[in-house]
Amino acid sequence: MNKEFGSDFHFIYSEKKQSQFLSQSNLTLFFSGRVAIYNLLKFGISKYGWKKVGFPSYYCHEVVTFCKDLDAEITLYEYNPLEDHEIIWEDNPGSVIVNVNFFGIKKANLDFLKNTVTIEDITHDLLSSNQSSADYYFGSLRKQIPIGAGGFCILKEGESFSDDLQVTQTAVQTYQKKLTAMFLKTEYLEGKLEHNDLYRKYYQEAEHIFEDHATDSLLPDQAIAQLQTYSIENLIAATNENIILGVETLLRSEQFKVANKNNGFCLILYCENQEIRDQLREYLIKNKIFPAVLWPDQIFERDKNLQNRILCVHMDFRYSSEEIKHIANKINSFFENV
Repeated sequence: MNKEFGSDFHFIYSEKKQSQFLSQSNLTLFFSGRVAIYNLLKFGISKYGWKKVGFPSYYCHEVVTFCKDLDAEITLYEYNPLEDHEIIWEDNPGSVIVNVNFFGIKKANLDFLKNTVTIEDITHDLLSSNQSSADYYFGSLRKQIPIGAGGFCILKEGESFSDDLQVTQTAVQTYQKKLTAMFLKTEYLEGKLEHNDLYRKYYQEAEHIFEDHATDSLLPDQAIAQLQTYSIENLIAATNENIILGVETLLRSEQFKVANKNNGFCLILYCENQEIRDQLREYLIKNKIFPAVLWPDQIFERDKNLQNRILCVHMDFRYSSEEIKHIANKINSFFENV
């Protein structure tokens, strides 16, 4: 066995399950989250004449770049989830704002908007659409669910995308490459492969293709079949329970704070400074725990500060209670000796 924690999902076999999430009316499955928001904006520009779209400054800028060729002004409004401040936005007809449910714990208060269309990114909290008053919803599926590709969009009742949407060959090939990587990672974790080089190569090659507009596609049938084997609600509930246990196991320290205590995404640590964050990240990696930094390549100084101090530690459904305690105690060991 090659025991390690975090990073991309490996392939997890499951029998066909029922998921209320997938049975939502007006839900359309796309190849990725960025493809979903791209098609939602294209829909609104064509049908309603949307002219200006605002994304939060602290965000995955690959998504913003993917939407740049749309026939609308694509802009940023200053906001990040650990800066509690009001946003500045001109509330005009024809304007659209993307509000992000960051890590399942925080989003901007948009109650003051009367004319702006609101779109909520619920990637980090897939089950939250019934708790929001946004006009539209979208997200990526592959952050909370062990699926190689997948995004979605929820339109209003009575609305629908055009019939010319299709599955592209690039989308099929990229999903298959990602699925191969997931299978190979399973083989590696089970000790059937000595090194992780091969599956990492497939993961990285596939991720690069996600940036290509040739992936502007509905979700391939093979991916839908895989998705339908999971009870999305049960997976997220298990992750939530693990995070609660992880937070309970952590010892308090002046050098970090837990930004979330109850969600179905991951454990978010906000470190005192970048040096502590980088040292913790290096220590965890040496101990086969692979955290994530969300997101690199920020633009504004305030967002760069958050990017440089935050660490996302995976404590999802893949892991048992004992494994969650192991991860948390490694964090404890670091701060006891730093």
